[in-house]
Amino acid sequence: YRVQRFMNRVLQDEHFGRVTEVDASIQLNCDDVEKVGVKLPLRKQDGCIRVLGRFCVLVSTLFFNRLGSFAESARVKSSKVGQNGEIIAAECNVKFTKDRQLNFYVAYIHSATRQSIELKATARYATMNDFVIEHPDGLATYRVYDRIASDDGKNNVTSGDSIDVAMGMGQERVLWRNFVRLSHELDTQGGWNDSETTAECRELTNVSIQTKKILIALMESYEKGGSEIPIDGLVENGNK
Repeated sequence: YRVQRFMNRVLQDEHFGRVTEVDASIQLNCDDVEKVGVKLPLRKQDGCIRVLGRFCVLVSTLFFNRLGSFAESARVKSSKVGQNGEIIAAECNVKFTKDRQLNFYVAYIHSATRQSIELKATARYATMNDFVIEHPDGLATYRVYDRIASDDGKNNVTSGDSIDVAMGMGQERVLWRNFVRLSHELDTQGGWNDSETTAECRELTNVSIQTKKILIALMESYEKGGSEIPIDGLVENGNK
């Protein structure tokens, strides 16, 4: 609900300009790991790219797909490993078609949990905090800023709006409700076909496939010392 409101705010803003980049960060306090389905002590398979990076990749892929951009390559720029071989910090980059990219940093930390996502465009940029784990006060804040280029080539912020978004229904409840609704739509249409009714089903399926491909490419990049790994099989309609 929170991310959807955030995305709609950007996509429906005709003055936002051309979106070129998404920057995301999730730094999770070790005491909060159960909130993302992990338990202490961390195991090798609990590395932050797979556990935390999936949220950054999923949101960005969904957003870029709606703009007609699909992943081309992925790379782990830097990483840190814990005592059990698990990745405890990583800085990653994913390049998309039409000259767009995702940069994200994920880590397990011992200080307070911090999470944010920023969408950058030619005329404006937007930020949102608490986009994965709910804040204790039940609100998430997103801000939209205008910016103009100065003579030195840098962008200067001129004004901005701040909006508090209520959390709405819990994530698990939303997932189950959407699952039931989409399943009913598929049954009503008599299966999987190219119609507006099942368009959301196809979109979410394509995004899920792409998210998995990106995460696989990132892990391959990590294993190969940070090499840039091409992502094959993604075409302009989002199908394999």
